[in-house]
Amino acid sequence: MPRGCRWPSERPRWREGSRDDSVRGCAPGVRSLRPRRPQDPPGCGAAGTVPTTFFLDGRTRRLTPEAPADPATVAYEVGKNPDAASFLVRFETATELVGYPTAHLFVEAVDADDMNLFVLIQKLDAFGTPLEQFTVPNQSAMAHDLTDHGATILKYKGSDGRLRVSARHLDETATTEDVPVHSFDRVDKLSPGEVVEVDIELLPLGLSFAPGEQLRFIVNARNLLGTLMPGIVEYVPENRGTHIVHTGAERASYLRLPVRTR
Repeated sequence: MPRGCRWPSERPRWREGSRDDSVRGCAPGVRSLRPRRPQDPPGCGAAGTVPTTFFLDGRTRRLTPEAPADPATVAYEVGKNPDAASFLVRFETATELVGYPTAHLFVEAVDADDMNLFVLIQKLDAFGTPLEQFTVPNQSAMAHDLTDHGATILKYKGSDGRLRVSARHLDETATTEDVPVHSFDRVDKLSPGEVVEVDIELLPLGLSFAPGEQLRFIVNARNLLGTLMPGIVEYVPENRGTHIVHTGAERASYLRLPVRTR
């Protein structure tokens, strides 16, 4: 909320809902919606959630609860297919995610002094199919055309975030455990062979996973979702060379998810 805004004191600071895309015929697919209660802990996290770390494993392409002991890397060349690296986790029990996800990555660029990184969390069914859902009653042919790539305000496809690596410096006074805040007051270019740590905030989410359903975390060189609103010119990132994501051992990249405890 912009500074200086004053909301009525009775308005809840947080309203939460969990989207269950596996329930067919449910529109808009929100399982529950309730205001944040006064007894809930302060901060950006939703009630009853625990920030839970899932480590990237570049060897198995899995998200694991423990950091891999052995180092591994995943690389993709900008402009080639694929120009992304993804990691999966299958939930064995019913799981809800409500709040702010964050990614902490160790990355390196080859033949470039900067990187534009885009990250995305997708919900997959038990067979690996991405689950998407319209957020508006209009589900016409034109709505499908608009939302195939872009107009994500009309169709939910996942939680995303982005960062130019040269702007990775954090504002230590504003950054919290839930949300990293970048200072945007300097440009730190990369040197050849340099591996740096970056923190990326993703849009808040509310997702319900049935047993067997999966989460896919994608690191890539372009915006897979397209624009938020229809009719907007899409940003073209200034990327070149090869992007490398380091995992395991001393460079244990991870995704932190707000897991609802029951």
